[in-house]
Amino acid sequence: MDIQKLASRIKNDDEEALGEIIEGFTPLVSTIIYNLSGGQLSTADIEEVASDTFIALWYNRDKIQDDKLKGYICCIAKNKAKDKLRAMGRHKNIVNIDEMDFEDGLVVSEKIENKIITEALRDALEKIGDPDREIIIRHYYYYQTSTEISERTGIKRETVKSKIKRTREKLRKLLQERGFSI
Repeated sequence: MDIQKLASRIKNDDEEALGEIIEGFTPLVSTIIYNLSGGQLSTADIEEVASDTFIALWYNRDKIQDDKLKGYICCIAKNKAKDKLRAMGRHKNIVNIDEMDFEDGLVVSEKIENKIITEALRDALEKIGDPDREIIIRHYYYYQTSTEISERTGIKRETVKSKIKRTREKLRKLLQERGFSI
């Protein structure tokens, strides 16, 4: 499957290209959804979220970059899975990123790169003290909203929002110091 050609074809409103993308990427998308949900979604829910992913891809096809189709699909799947979990109220028990199984079709170099990035992020998070670290982890790993974090930590919602923004900038600087372009 030539991903760049598929990207070009779908951007030109080729419905057959969408069919080929669905056929070729459904296993990857389903795995991402399953892993992100920590196994909490039923098969029917996973199929629904996968369908929502491809529908969103079709409606946003003008935003596709030829060389980034796979990443774009993965991002949509991740966001749609998070939306589904939020809607179901099950986002509180998401699997820790360290426990996730990356059986998603990534090539070895991508797995290694993901591991390096994860370790760098973990190290950067260690340098950031609490409560900032806890807020970032709750927001980005457990997908909690500012309101939920506020309720669980006793920190004002507006303070949570500002801490997320400031801590994200601190993390960006720490990761850039380690050679990551963010």
